[in-house]
Amino acid sequence: MLPVWYHPSVAPDLEWLAEENALSVDTVIDLHSDPTYFAYATGFAPGFCYLGTTPKLAVPRLATPRSEVPAGSVALADQQTAVYPGPSPGGWRLIGSCPLKLFNLKAAPPALLTVGDSVRFEPVGESEFRALGGSG
Repeated sequence: MLPVWYHPSVAPDLEWLAEENALSVDTVIDLHSDPTYFAYATGFAPGFCYLGTTPKLAVPRLATPRSEVPAGSVALADQQTAVYPGPSPGGWRLIGSCPLKLFNLKAAPPALLTVGDSVRFEPVGESEFRALGGSG
C-alpha cells in the first residue's frame, strides 16, 4: 500500500484530468486508488515501476515534458500509472504525491517496488502525508 496525497498543490494535473474527463476530483481519486495494480516492468530511472492499467483514466503524455518532476510524484500516461522515485524530467501527468522513498541504495533491496508486485494507492490527507515525510 502506497500512501498518496491527491491535492493540486502537489499534483498540477489533477484538476485538469478531472475536467478533461468530465469527472469530479474525488471521482478521479476513487478511480485511481480503487484498483490493485500489477508491476509490469521497471525502467527509465532506478526504482521507477510501470504499473497498470488505468483504462478509465487514460491520458496522453505531455506534449513538452517537465524539466523536473519531484520525487514521489504519482503520475499517469496512456493507461499506466507510476511513482517517480527521484527528481527527474518527465512527461507524465501528475495527480498526487507519495511520501515514501521508492529507491534507496542503502536498503536491501534498494527498490521498494519490483516486477510482479501488486500495488495499491491509499489516499491520505496533508497531515499524514507530512508525518510520513512528504514535502511539497
